[in-house]
Amino acid sequence: MIFLFIAIIAIGLYVWNYKIPALLFFFFFLTSGFNLVPEEMTESMFFSKGMDYAIIMLFAIVVIDAFCIKGYLKLDRLLYLYLLFCVFLAGCIFYNKFVIGVGWTEIIRTCRYHFLWVACFVFRNLPKVQMERLLKYLFLVTVICSVLFILQIFLNEMILNEGAKSTADLFGMKIPRFYNQPDMLHFFVFMAIYCNPFKGAVKYVTTAILVVALLGAFHRSLIGSFMVAAALGYIIQLPRLRRITILTVASVFLVFLITFAGYKFIHSRTYIDIQHVMSGNVIDTEIDIEDMQNSTFTFRIMHLLERNQYLLENPAAMVTGAGLMAEDSRLTRSMFDFDIGLSEELSGETVQLDTGDISYSVLLLRYGYLGTFLNLVLFIYLMVFFYKKRETGYGLASFLFLVMSFGTSFFSANLVMPVTFVLPLITYWIIKKTE
Repeated sequence: MIFLFIAIIAIGLYVWNYKIPALLFFFFFLTSGFNLVPEEMTESMFFSKGMDYAIIMLFAIVVIDAFCIKGYLKLDRLLYLYLLFCVFLAGCIFYNKFVIGVGWTEIIRTCRYHFLWVACFVFRNLPKVQMERLLKYLFLVTVICSVLFILQIFLNEMILNEGAKSTADLFGMKIPRFYNQPDMLHFFVFMAIYCNPFKGAVKYVTTAILVVALLGAFHRSLIGSFMVAAALGYIIQLPRLRRITILTVASVFLVFLITFAGYKFIHSRTYIDIQHVMSGNVIDTEIDIEDMQNSTFTFRIMHLLERNQYLLENPAAMVTGAGLMAEDSRLTRSMFDFDIGLSEELSGETVQLDTGDISYSVLLLRYGYLGTFLNLVLFIYLMVFFYKKRETGYGLASFLFLVMSFGTSFFSANLVMPVTFVLPLITYWIIKKTE
């Protein structure tokens, strides 16, 4: 109950006009205590994650402000798009409750993070100076957490919240590999490069810390996406003629690379396995799931295709999704029998709905094609907005963060993590208020 008490205090701080400390508590809950408080400590009778306290805070603040500030709920284009998604989500919720028979508790558990887009109202009401101060404090917190993450590698000990651990080969050496990177690291690494809140030596030190922490996960797809985004950031800042020249040369090189890779791919065993999955013959294929997990991209594509096949075979699920039930629900076991997925530690059974390996399996299975499209439209709108404002540091940093986010969405569940869209909402309103 101590965390509920802290959330109530934070709401009081906001009402008493101590908005920055209140919102720091909001991000504290959103990131599991800045990645230092295990989820087990925040569990109570009604709450299972720190995110639940963040949602309670957010809705209390919005309701209070809506009654006190004239025109508080006025919509702009982004909020209209979010309202459209909410209309779909409401229909999806009622379909799950009254047609599929999913309980209210499970529905709330699976889709509650979408309501964090409501933070848009809170940030819009903040002065630009306060939003920049909030980002600066969160930036400092992320730098400190990144130092702790780097220390884990040297000490070979878990310091941040518990996460997976393995080893990576680097120049013939076995190096500890930790998967518990700070939640806000990916956003602030671009802010450090393009609009660092500090100057001089501190700017370079903080940038180096964040970049090292990002590379220190030894995640090939993350590193590759970061390099692509960083290169794109360099290119779009060049004069127009030079930019066109570089992009033309890169496009020609990319065509040859895709042609060569495509030729090898269609003659590979992976391509044959994917054809079997797309035809629905997963059981008839001689697929070794353990071997497939070692070929991580193949595993992710197979995972996505098998879930997509379920939608194709169930037309209603194509529109509303297969269901908002929890992974541990009896309804889940009775409705699904997927073969491709990670195994639960205790039962050894295949995890049916949840995955941290790819965002699109979760989105398609939960919300179908329509819901996935409406959700992605929100990210794409922000991406286009930031690209148009790329001459500003906040615009360029946020655009490149979203570029990297889409790149890593095929290798993680980042698109269903609240931090991925909540932080860009701050820079969105900073830019709007600057104009």
